[in-house]
Amino acid sequence: MPLITINITEGMTEESIDHLQKTIHACLVRAWGIPENGGFYIINEYKKSRMRINRSMWGIQRSDKPPLLLQITSSPRSKELKIELFRVLAEELEKQGIRKEDLFISISPTQREDWSFGNGVAQLLQEEANSSF
Repeated sequence: MPLITINITEGMTEESIDHLQKTIHACLVRAWGIPENGGFYIINEYKKSRMRINRSMWGIQRSDKPPLLLQITSSPRSKELKIELFRVLAEELEKQGIRKEDLFISISPTQREDWSFGNGVAQLLQEEANSSF
């Protein structure tokens, strides 16, 4: 299961945050095949002045709106799965009014032995046959 940190600026309603998290989760289910009941989310809110993302880089022209910054920690995924997740997230979040130019995503890979979801057990080592997790 990935650990997703959603970094937003202050001011979103609880309803909007809930909808955002559910959309991100649905994208992970669709692109990576994680279980419907999987995923762990941390939501950080920052003052606009604390989110300093370059507005013009790599040919991307970001708006004056606050960016959405996603940090995803995950067991290893293929390059193709990562690219698919980027595409699906941009597509689905754009439907919510988040410009794809204002979406910043970073994936930090870990090894399967780096995770314990509770009970002091490395569950992903027990689930070697299922590479979706």
